Amino acid sequence: MTYIRASEIGCALDCDLRTGRNKHTGGAATDDGPRINSALAGASASNPITLIIDGGALISGLFLPAGGHWSIAGLGCGTGFFVKAGTNNDAIHNGPPNAAVPFNPGPPAPARGMNVSLSNFTVNGNAGNGFDGNSTSGMRMGSAVASYCGINLMNLDNISIEKVVLVRIAAFHMRLSNVGNVVVSGCVTQSEDWGTDGVHFDGPANDIKISNCSFTTGDDSIALNCPEGYTGNISRVEVTDCTFNSWSLMRLYTTNGSPYKFTIDTVSVKNCSGTLSEGAFLIGVTSGSSSLPNSIASLTISDCTLTAPMLLAVAENFGTIVLKNVNFIPSRSNVNWFTPQSNQAHGFMRPSPYGGAVTYVGSSLTFDNCSITRTGNFEVFASILANYSRIEYLAFNGFMVQDTGADLPTPELLDIEQGSIGQLVFGSLNSNNIVAPVAEEGFACIGSISGAGVLATGWEFPDAVMADEVPYISASTGLPSIKVGGAVKPYPEP
Repeated sequence: MTYIRASEIGCALDCDLRTGRNKHTGGAATDDGPRINSALAGASASNPITLIIDGGALISGLFLPAGGHWSIAGLGCGTGFFVKAGTNNDAIHNGPPNAAVPFNPGPPAPARGMNVSLSNFTVNGNAGNGFDGNSTSGMRMGSAVASYCGINLMNLDNISIEKVVLVRIAAFHMRLSNVGNVVVSGCVTQSEDWGTDGVHFDGPANDIKISNCSFTTGDDSIALNCPEGYTGNISRVEVTDCTFNSWSLMRLYTTNGSPYKFTIDTVSVKNCSGTLSEGAFLIGVTSGSSSLPNSIASLTISDCTLTAPMLLAVAENFGTIVLKNVNFIPSRSNVNWFTPQSNQAHGFMRPSPYGGAVTYVGSSLTFDNCSITRTGNFEVFASILANYSRIEYLAFNGFMVQDTGADLPTPELLDIEQGSIGQLVFGSLNSNNIVAPVAEEGFACIGSISGAGVLATGWEFPDAVMADEVPYISASTGLPSIKVGGAVKPYPEP
């Protein structure tokens, strides 16, 4: 490994990273980009190079070897880069200046290089209004053919981005396309305009770990977007110990109505918290009938407290979603509701607000020790099913509604409007603050109800919907009952 200090290769390092001006005189700073590009141009598998950025550098873009084998290490957030006005490009990317054009090239994905590490510095993207700042194309986010990102890495394995602060980025803070074995840790993103995703993955992508990051964005904090870039499946994504103040925590989608259809599998989000203005998890962008069965194959969310209008906004088919120890705090914000919508109620899960009348099929949704904290008298449900959507298996193994600022209880646990549930299971559920499982007409949309916790809810259930050998309170008699071989009997039997 060859180590190079920016101060020793002729870089002026005279840039104030807050303003982009010369920190000594207040005048124009020196563009250090060409010197850094030249110093790292020879990086290769046999000659890996690390640049130590030991000051503040004005850059007109860093365009580094496409195949990787290079690193940039700073000395803290006071060191790093400010993007020069009129650069009209990414702050840092691999490949020549036009490597990201076209932005969405489509298949096939090329072979990957490897080994890029970025750590311990700041990137000020100098976002403007399209006529000043980085972009002077007339478009704030970039040009008609590419968006201008903070870090844009393409066709690489073994990427590490650690303790990097990205502020005032024109478009995506980090964009990673056709990548694998990615670690993003301890990073901070801070931009508030639309299109400023925190870390944005295009398909294909695999084996991603994001931890201890703080996301403040005007769009998706994390985006898993299969049909973008070269297009492809996205697999094995772990997010832990992050905080969010954004449009959404995560967007997951596998098709956009084009002939290409993909899958996302093995996604887990753990020990995270934050406030989201649209929804925590935005699943799909078009009607679920356009996606493959179980296209979002598996998603586990655990040990999280999230404030949002909805936790899961669904517009695509899914396989298994498991929620463990999740506290959902409904909040009314400026949601963009696209018509038609059956309602605008809050929900742990509900139809996507931007998808209009979406139809999807989900294989399994499980709540394990989850809660809704309701702070006012507004409608909120564990799940809202509409537009002929269906969940094959829905289970509650520990669930409650906590009313901290509401005078009236929640009318129903589930809102079923032109939707259906195959099997509804109550392992355990605290029915305090919930009047009924569903509206009376909703029972006809449920195949069967079972579970050891049915009787303890105190709710009444129609005999026809109950599975055999499950104690419950019969709606026809108001008494504890059980079905044996399809026949309703008193419970316990005399």
